[in-house]
Amino acid sequence: MLTIEKLTKQYATQRIYDNAELFIGPYDRIALVGPNGTGKTTLFRMITGTEIPDAGRIHLDDHKTVGMLSQESQCRLGITVREEMQSAFPEADEAEAKIAALAGELENAEGFDQREALRQLSAAQSQLEMQETHTMEARIGRVLHGLGFGDDALDRLTDTFSGGWQMRIAMAKLLLREPDLLLLDEPTNHLDSAARKWLEKYLDEYPGAVFIISHDPKFLNKVTDRTVELDEAKLNSYSGNFSYYTRVKEEQRAAQQAAYERQERELERQQEFINRFGAKNTKATQVKSREKQLDKMEKIEAPKAGPRAISFQFPEAIRSAQEVLRLREAGKTYGENVVLLGVSMKLNRGDRVALLGPNGAGKSTLLRLLAGVEQPSEGMREEGRNVVLGYFAQHQAEALEAGRTVLQEVLHGLETQSETVARGLLGRLNIRGEEVHKPVKVLSGGERSRVALAKFLLRPANVLLLDEPTNHLDPASREVLQQALANFEGTIVIVSHDLPFISAVATDAYRLEDGLLIEERESLAPPKKGKGGGKKK
Repeated sequence: MLTIEKLTKQYATQRIYDNAELFIGPYDRIALVGPNGTGKTTLFRMITGTEIPDAGRIHLDDHKTVGMLSQESQCRLGITVREEMQSAFPEADEAEAKIAALAGELENAEGFDQREALRQLSAAQSQLEMQETHTMEARIGRVLHGLGFGDDALDRLTDTFSGGWQMRIAMAKLLLREPDLLLLDEPTNHLDSAARKWLEKYLDEYPGAVFIISHDPKFLNKVTDRTVELDEAKLNSYSGNFSYYTRVKEEQRAAQQAAYERQERELERQQEFINRFGAKNTKATQVKSREKQLDKMEKIEAPKAGPRAISFQFPEAIRSAQEVLRLREAGKTYGENVVLLGVSMKLNRGDRVALLGPNGAGKSTLLRLLAGVEQPSEGMREEGRNVVLGYFAQHQAEALEAGRTVLQEVLHGLETQSETVARGLLGRLNIRGEEVHKPVKVLSGGERSRVALAKFLLRPANVLLLDEPTNHLDPASREVLQQALANFEGTIVIVSHDLPFISAVATDAYRLEDGLLIEERESLAPPKKGKGGGKKK
């Protein structure tokens, strides 16, 4: 269905693709993997035609369609969800408009003109029937409910939804279009577990091909059966899911390491013979023969080193009071929309709390109240002495200053952090060398997320409030954040759908449902010794 031949793409001195090749069949389920910043999203953009290759060819079979869900919101604002969903069926709108126009013509048509108008009307009605408009409302409802929308969502303006929900609206519209090739760039970033499970089942039954970029191994294992790796500007295909791919890669690395070590031993043995007998005339023939063998030997490269041990600690901050934050009967409403009702919450120094609950339950709103970014509509927020807040918003990467370089952005506003420390952290996040001088405006979505994370990690704080911090992070960057939080001695409140990450970072949890904070505590992990551990009362 789609063929990529000798694809080449370069940005400045960085070669993204070098004669890369790939074929996608009509019902393939493919994962595209590789570190952030290597060019995965660029491939999707070249397939859709929004970016042009420097050389090579991307061919899509005739009458086949492509649709892409990007990491940036594609949801139109100022219209209702219903209008946005109905725009997924442009052929139906065109057929209905044509039927209305032809019906008007028939009123005054005679003879040949009348017969021609009737013929066109019949064709337009057949086209409309092909769109299955009689099932359109049911299809829209199925997709929206599957992605977590309530019955009242259809008539709400898209502007009234958060960024995460707008991403779901864009996804729903794309799924309703049912393109022959579906390109999904990090589709699970804004999904809770229920919506994710629904998406897994939907993609399993999808009538076309699916090509997915994701750093979520469990999701990829569920929905893909082929893995394409972007490595050193080439596309390498593996006939299996993500777990199969990682196992084969490790086996290949181990085999290459063993072959490299065997060759090194043989080279040392031959070189030792040459060094020992090179000056002896009686061995001259053998020495020359072995030297020729060494010259002709095809050298085996050492395999690329595995991931480095990663460690980073937050800069030291002043010690806070024992009680750091408290909400007293706090409520929050937006117009007629009631989000939080009489929430009381106390945080002590050293607490490590996860906020759980479905999307739309008010977790992000509660986090903003704790951060002081928004004020409660009723009730009070109290902050303890010497509290230094670090707040990581869900769309932190979008707040970066486009005109600065990476290094300028992460150091902006800091007086104590050195360029060496910043470069070291960026290196751990796979932004190295001259890449630190790239303008923020040219970064990919994944690169921007890593820059936002570096900026957050470099700022001293004793209370950390994090909203979906692992969205858009590759595994290495996620590990940097996870270890930094594990070593952090202050207070942490985190909102995330990444349950393994939550379990590694938090020790306790609150659950939000229908605007209410459930009183029962839910233990996630044993408290770390010497890392605070203060209890709420």
